[in-house]
Amino acid sequence: MPEVYQDMAASNMEKYLIFTILGKHYTFPSRFISEVTAFDKVYPLPLLPEYVKGVINRYSVPFALIDIGLLIREMPTPEVKVVVLKESVDKLAFLIDDVVDIIDVPVSNLLKVEQGVERDDITDIIESSFEWHDTHVFVLGIRQIINRVKTDFEL
Repeated sequence: MPEVYQDMAASNMEKYLIFTILGKHYTFPSRFISEVTAFDKVYPLPLLPEYVKGVINRYSVPFALIDIGLLIREMPTPEVKVVVLKESVDKLAFLIDDVVDIIDVPVSNLLKVEQGVERDDITDIIESSFEWHDTHVFVLGIRQIINRVKTDFEL
């Protein structure tokens, strides 16, 4: 394939980090992720929503640790691994069970998820999904999660 066509094909792809939370597959675009690390010490803070476990220290920078399991399924995620976002996105980190894979997904394979009307409907933080190895992978919307956390702080 000529180089021009390869570049065009690559521009229609996005790299995703697939991970599990409570046995289901979720993902973030890898361009937002700084690192994946083992769970370590959490410094709890008072008056936070239950799904905000506290803060973790990453290279002398505090990151709010979010338990997606509590946020979307009302079940705590085992404290095994943590996905840390890039500081340029926000100072957030997320508990996950494990990393499954890093894959390229054609933008055309993403299926938009219709937003629910209920306050507790999980579709408010899931922006799309795609099929991978006969399973659904849900793309979590980082901006939606950030907005949800900010809204819950204001309540």
